[in-house]
Amino acid sequence: MAVTILTDTMCDVPQKFADEYNIRVLPLTVNFGEESFRDGIDITADEFFKRLESSGELPKTSQINPPQFEAVFKEELGKGNAVVAILGSSELSGTYNSAVIARNNLESHNIFVIDSRAVTLGAGLLVIKAARLAHEGKSAEDIVDDIEEAKDRTKQFFIVGSLKYLYKGGRISLSASVLGSILNIKPIITMADGKLEMMEKTRGIKKAISIMMDNIKTNGWTLDGKVIGINHTLCPEQADYIEEIINMSFKPKEIIRGEVGSVVGTHAGPGCVALHFEL
Repeated sequence: MAVTILTDTMCDVPQKFADEYNIRVLPLTVNFGEESFRDGIDITADEFFKRLESSGELPKTSQINPPQFEAVFKEELGKGNAVVAILGSSELSGTYNSAVIARNNLESHNIFVIDSRAVTLGAGLLVIKAARLAHEGKSAEDIVDDIEEAKDRTKQFFIVGSLKYLYKGGRISLSASVLGSILNIKPIITMADGKLEMMEKTRGIKKAISIMMDNIKTNGWTLDGKVIGINHTLCPEQADYIEEIINMSFKPKEIIRGEVGSVVGTHAGPGCVALHFEL
């Protein structure tokens, strides 16, 4: 029985990997007022961020609903395939719960739904890992076991370029946003138990990157022989800088680059850069 790997656009799997491994990607929806766009299908990252910067309010995002999952699950089961769905953190979206409802409705033992407890390319690395295991001929059960273990070893760091979008999303006050912009404050955010958590605030992007790398070394972690993910929102030069530092300090097995999509980008805003890896 072949295994189909399914994911959502919260996981920001780069298109080249989706194409190479036949990963099925279901889009969440981004809503600007009365206009709705399927993430990654009806709107590109550049188009999205242009709208985001000119909009007075943050767009709203809509999760994938159970009937959408049911339709895809039925299609894959009809082909004789098992399905392993790896989805963005259930703490940040109801999409995972929709998939669980759909699986339970179909009562199939060949549908497996995993809460990645991660977001954007951190979750995407898990999806790519699963797809490679499926490509090697691993069973759905073995893939699920590997990914459940890997997700607990996944680390993510986000450096936020502008406090404006944290303010628009109600995460900080207007005064904090204005003061932070004046002082060039760059928050460093991590993931803990599937939730975003503030790690530190510092002035300037290069200082923030330095603190992030120091944190890796202080914890005794190594990126030698690891698959690393680096992605960003309209700031490839910062992603280049992180990649350069990693290659100077470690010998990673592979560095996967990508862009942050519309759903995550709604809250990150332009100028955000992120590092993801599995211990």
